[in-house]
Amino acid sequence: MRRRERNIYTVKNREEKVKIRIEELRKSYINGDIDVKSYAQRLFENYEELLSYRELIKTSLVHSIVINEKEVLFKMCCASPLSKEKYEIVMVLYRKDSGAVNNTILSLGDYEPLELDMVSRIVSYMKEGVFFDVGANLGWYTMNVKKQNPQMKIYAFEPVTETFNKLNRNVELNKLEKVDMYNIGLYKEDTTLKFYYDIVASGASSMQNLRENSETREITCKMERLDDFVNCHDIRTIDFVKCDVEGSELFVYEGGIESIKKYKPVIFSEMLRKWSAKFGYHPNNIIDLLATAGYQCFVIKEKGKLRKFHRVDEETIETNYFFLHPEKHAEIMQDLVESVDC
Repeated sequence: MRRRERNIYTVKNREEKVKIRIEELRKSYINGDIDVKSYAQRLFENYEELLSYRELIKTSLVHSIVINEKEVLFKMCCASPLSKEKYEIVMVLYRKDSGAVNNTILSLGDYEPLELDMVSRIVSYMKEGVFFDVGANLGWYTMNVKKQNPQMKIYAFEPVTETFNKLNRNVELNKLEKVDMYNIGLYKEDTTLKFYYDIVASGASSMQNLRENSETREITCKMERLDDFVNCHDIRTIDFVKCDVEGSELFVYEGGIESIKKYKPVIFSEMLRKWSAKFGYHPNNIIDLLATAGYQCFVIKEKGKLRKFHRVDEETIETNYFFLHPEKHAEIMQDLVESVDC
């Protein structure tokens, strides 16, 4: 959600510099401009870069990097916050997508650890439930939730076709079952909309050109209402909704308010003032809408604990929020909220 922005440009520039150097060396050698000894020595300077990755791995969830003729794979060692049982997640490294989750993990060591910890704790109350990953991107939450709860049914939504294909590959690599993926976005109406696909940070793609950089491409994406999707697929319950759609979260909830009122899922949502402003609303509009369905808003206080949250203002620093229904989620609130003020 937010940490992914920090390492985009430095990683991108370094990758392209190495790529150009290797290609130029190969061309020079093939053309006879340099001899084999010089070619081997100068290539080795690039190979030495591999040794430096050992230091990054020491402080990262990434435990190994596998290079084959088709892909570069990051293998990460994760663990359930409750059982402490370890599991592996494999993700593909893609050219130019330097803001991707796995790149951030290698650079910074982790990705949204407090948020994932809280999602994992809450999902443990619904092990055989139904999880909606809205704005699934490369599948970080889908894969972690599924690895920790093999019986959970997951519906993952990703409207950008290129990103959807990457999501599909990651799910395939991790051999996940009962994960249904849909190349659509959720919105307040069934339609087709223009999207801005951010090539260097696919997770930042949006219906608005949020970053206005040169690495953004205009595409079209199919959109559906959550309520229509639920009815069409005869879904009988929704237990958890994770929603990160780069500013258009309100429209997801507007298009799914009847299902939300009916099934009362836990909702984990990104809400940023600067992104929602580009769509003409304020994060408090989401709080107000979900309040009509009986929800209360919470933020992470510390690892494993939530605290009640009321309104977003200019002093608010949180960007990720949990919405719980006091009746439906009474046990979760009793265990995880610092003080239940209903």
